[in-house]
Amino acid sequence: MKKTAYIALAAAAFVGVFGALQADRWMVNRSSFQSAADPVHYNERSDVKPIDYSSNTTAPPDFRTAAQKVMPSVVSIDRFQKVTDFFGTDRGIQETGTGSGVILSANGVIVTNNHVVTDERTGEVVDQVKVRLSDKRSFTAKVLGTDPRSDLAVIKIEAPNLQPVEMGDSGNLAVGEWVLAIGNPLGFDNTVSAGVVSSLKRDLPVGRSGLVNAIQTDAAINPGNSGGALTDANGRLVGINSAIASSTGQSVGIGFAIPVDRVKQVVNDIVKFGFAKYGGLGVSYYPPEVLTYPRNREIIARQTGANANDVPSTGVLIKEVSGAASKADIKPMDILLSIDGTDLEDSFTLNKLLTPKKPGDKVQVKVWSAGKVRTTSITLEEIHGV
Repeated sequence: MKKTAYIALAAAAFVGVFGALQADRWMVNRSSFQSAADPVHYNERSDVKPIDYSSNTTAPPDFRTAAQKVMPSVVSIDRFQKVTDFFGTDRGIQETGTGSGVILSANGVIVTNNHVVTDERTGEVVDQVKVRLSDKRSFTAKVLGTDPRSDLAVIKIEAPNLQPVEMGDSGNLAVGEWVLAIGNPLGFDNTVSAGVVSSLKRDLPVGRSGLVNAIQTDAAINPGNSGGALTDANGRLVGINSAIASSTGQSVGIGFAIPVDRVKQVVNDIVKFGFAKYGGLGVSYYPPEVLTYPRNREIIARQTGANANDVPSTGVLIKEVSGAASKADIKPMDILLSIDGTDLEDSFTLNKLLTPKKPGDKVQVKVWSAGKVRTTSITLEEIHGV
């Protein structure tokens, strides 16, 4: 196959060279019959007009004004944690990472990512968070609250002369629209990259709870951009940069941001209550892969008195129940099959469907219970975060 391909390629090259030589010979011979002053005539079409490039006054995009407007509102964040060496010796508090944040108010409220200010292993807030402003001032920040479910956190500094970002509207974004990513990639403060909105409403099973309705962009987002600003071409905040898709760990033009409309809700809750409010079923559940194994389905069948062939292989297997779900007679070892008509392939789908919900909202839940399937209405209760 390869030999045939090489031969075809060589033949094509030969034909191309041979054709070029023949055309050159024809042009040389033709020149002896046509004066240099003779005009060249083409077949003209009255329905096709040539493009007049001289009249094209559209200027290339210029983001200088937007960048200058936003940069004072974007900060660098350094996180510090207690560090021990291989032998368990305490090495004190050391810097363990950097990220970005965006100033939301003149009194020092800043939004960033949850993963910027928490330990990925424990989920606990790190020992110390420091903020560096664009004018090089540095302050120790207080963490007001975190929301792992949306990968957002709110911190606060006491500092004069802060410039809050202008808030935009992510609901009006369109694919192809220009956007800017501003932050602290790889430690380079106040870095601006430009791109477009590549897609909208991306749902990504990343982090502890996934990202829901994320904005996808090809503006360069690298490690350190987390928590930084995604703005429109006028410098209005439309998202908080949170994640990238990459096989290298660096930007390959696929980045994701949390929509600012979601950011507003979470920040308002954290500032007011210290946590983000969600509407929840009041259940905990097993990992989604549990139902994929026949052996596990046999165990469920024995414990519930059902036939093993009747146990669903997809859905959300309930571990513990409280509150709203218990009022709807949902029990441990029940399997949630759908919410409001959408099938639950796994726990991420459950989180995606419930994230926009508020306490008091009602949902229709289809549930498998001891071999029988029923649908019930559940009024969601208030839960905090995940």
